[in-house]
Amino acid sequence: MKNLFILAACMLALGSCQNNGPSDTTETTTAVDSTTIAEPAAKEPTGPETLCYLLVASGKDSTKLNLTIATDGTVTGSYEWQPFEQHGASGTLTGKQEGDLLKCTYDYTIEGSNQQEEMVFKRFGDQIAKGEGELVEGEGGLLKIKDASKLSWKPFVKVPCE
Repeated sequence: MKNLFILAACMLALGSCQNNGPSDTTETTTAVDSTTIAEPAAKEPTGPETLCYLLVASGKDSTKLNLTIATDGTVTGSYEWQPFEQHGASGTLTGKQEGDLLKCTYDYTIEGSNQQEEMVFKRFGDQIAKGEGELVEGEGGLLKIKDASKLSWKPFVKVPCE
C-alpha cells in the first residue's frame, strides 16, 4: 500500500510540472491516413456455440431446437416436434453452416418409422428461423426441399439451454 502511495505521489508531482518559459520548438501536427489504420480482427469463436430455441404454435404445439455449432461450421443438434395430443417426431440434426444458413439433415422417428428430411435454418444474430416449403422425395427416401427460393421463415424464440 505504501508503494502505491509513493507511486501516486510521484505521478502527481510529474503531472504538475509545467514549462512556462519561452520555447524555441514549433508544434507540428501530422495527418494520419485512415486507410492505414487496421480494423480490429473479427473475434473468432473459441469453442463450440450451443443454442436452444422453442417454437409454440397455436398455444399448444411445441418444437424444441438445440444446436451446437463448432468453430469449423459443423452443426449438430436435436429437433423435437410435439403436436398437441398427437404423436410427434424427434431426432438429430447434422449439417454445416454456410454464411447465415444452417443446412442440415434431420434423422428422426415418427410413429415408429425412421425418416430423413432436409432442413434449413437462417440465423439473425442470436435468433433463428426455420425454412418451410414443399418437400419432394429424393434419393434414398430423403425428403428434400423442392425450391429453396420459395421458403417461408418460421421464427423460433431463444431459450436457456437445459
